[in-house]
Amino acid sequence: MRTLKNFTGKRHWLGAISSAVLQVCGCAFGRTSTCAQNAKLQLSHLDKLASKAAEVTNVSLEGPMLKLAADQMSQKVHTAKSPEKTAKAFAAANMLRRLKGIYVKVFEFSKPGEYSKSDLESVLNQLDSGGWKAIVHVEQKKSGQTTGVYVMEEGGETVGMAIVAAEPKELTAVNLVGPIDFSQFGGLGSLGALGQLGGL
Repeated sequence: MRTLKNFTGKRHWLGAISSAVLQVCGCAFGRTSTCAQNAKLQLSHLDKLASKAAEVTNVSLEGPMLKLAADQMSQKVHTAKSPEKTAKAFAAANMLRRLKGIYVKVFEFSKPGEYSKSDLESVLNQLDSGGWKAIVHVEQKKSGQTTGVYVMEEGGETVGMAIVAAEPKELTAVNLVGPIDFSQFGGLGSLGALGQLGGL
């Protein structure tokens, strides 16, 4: 998995996460909207960090906006210049149509120490007590980077995913709500701000 760095092209590779996500999560198929909504995290409390950050990225797609993103990806099916790109665009469009929401918050700071572990407590408490299962935890002591990947399952199907990546000068929270097929993420690479999700 590539940890989300920002939405302009800067990314890190974490191969261990990529392997674990593909092996543990596999595919998920349609569930009811009630189950999917249980997977929506409350991330608004992180907004208080915006005043300290040098750069802030917010992505919130649901309802009509998510449908618009799916329609945009569907158009790429007809304009793709190779069978591989056509397949990726088609798969990504299908995934976007089934998702209930995509929420991303990225805070980049000019120096370390601008946020603390207590700022993450609300998110981590939700992940510890809300039916989520941690499938990956990577802690890099040298760089100070910690990344966790979580999934929510209902009836043996994955109905949500969350990623929390904390670095000395950057904090990222990602929440996908709805049926998830991790093999389809690669097709998101050309969909504007969602492109970084293609690296998961």
